[in-house]
Amino acid sequence: MSCDGLIIALRVAEKLDFMKFILSLFLISVSLCAFAQADITSQVVAAFKKGDAAAIGVHLMPQVEITMPAKEGVCPSKEAQTILTQFFKENQVTGFTIKHQGTSKLDDQFRIAELNTVKGDYRVTFFMKKNANAMQIKQLKIEQD
Repeated sequence: MSCDGLIIALRVAEKLDFMKFILSLFLISVSLCAFAQADITSQVVAAFKKGDAAAIGVHLMPQVEITMPAKEGVCPSKEAQTILTQFFKENQVTGFTIKHQGTSKLDDQFRIAELNTVKGDYRVTFFMKKNANAMQIKQLKIEQD
């Protein structure tokens, strides 16, 4: 092989390595973005810490199963948000901490947390299901501790 042929072969190899590198970065970026969109836990935690029912409402499925001191059953997300708004008006939040998380047998994600308010502590459990491209809350329980 001539010197020119060797140089051309090295340049082609360098370009292929660079393309592999770029492709790898792209795939990693897409994976990280998909994971970030899928897990809504940090946004839900932040909303509970603020007592922000509207921010939680964004993550509710159109129909959500709710268990709270004032309501129990399946209701539209707007109604669930209204119930949460009333709950937060009556129970000023002082803290919110995730205590346990996992995956159910149905492949739903769940989080169990402690909600501290000026009137007492509550156990919060929420189940999330992948709906289209995002996780959404399908069940929310707020029970007196």
